[in-house]
Amino acid sequence: MTRKADRKSASKFLRDERGVAAIEFALTLPIYLAMIIFLVEVARMAMTQSIISFAAQEATRYALVNYDATTDDVTATAADALIGLSPENLNAIIVTAPVDPVDNTRLVSVEIQYQYKPILPVDAFLAGDQGGFQLTGQSQGFITEEIPET
Repeated sequence: MTRKADRKSASKFLRDERGVAAIEFALTLPIYLAMIIFLVEVARMAMTQSIISFAAQEATRYALVNYDATTDDVTATAADALIGLSPENLNAIIVTAPVDPVDNTRLVSVEIQYQYKPILPVDAFLAGDQGGFQLTGQSQGFITEEIPET
């Protein structure tokens, strides 16, 4: 008789659907949270890349408008345009502006290197522990100065 009672209680247990929603919620919640965190992280990275590119473009524009601007002036302009980003994560602002003595033209190039650090340490799963991702923004501009006639 105990076998029959065991089968009956096991059958009753298998047909019972109370708590199924709670179990499904508990199984799917980590997936949904991971997707939300991933989307937030991608949005932050895209925003950071956009700010870095904007700062490089602003510095190039400043150098082209102010022909006698020094490298320090252009670097300061780029640093000022990095609105909302941490200065500790700024690796380098590289400004090159060689003047061609033949035709008195100048190619201005600005490159900004920034170490992006995610909210969660997702980079721990990647090869190499660098504490984030290297983002780079670049901009170039070409300018000519009129040579005064003599």
